Amino acid sequence: MFLKLASGGELLLEDRHNFRAFKLVVEADRDRLGEVRRATAGKAELPDADTAWIFEEALRGWPGVEDDAAWQRNLSAMIEKARPYGWIDDKRKAIKAHVEWVVA
Repeated sequence: MFLKLASGGELLLEDRHNFRAFKLVVEADRDRLGEVRRATAGKAELPDADTAWIFEEALRGWPGVEDDAAWQRNLSAMIEKARPYGWIDDKRKAIKAHVEWVVA
């Protein structure tokens, strides 16, 4: 699954049933990091242009999956599989993702 910040500014949850991949796709140039940070506020934190911490709460409350018990279980399983690799920040309650910049 991945979050996509579309060129129009809309933040979307894509490929939501693929729990084997996780990233943030941004349809913009890397030099727009400040704008991307503002657009993803409350959903993700970007310490730099290559790394995003996606908030677990934002994913769990996403429209279309918030009441899907199977999806929620699969997200929990994905988090537990990622934990040994340092991809989970329990303090922030966030999942680490790489950022893919795509010029639309």
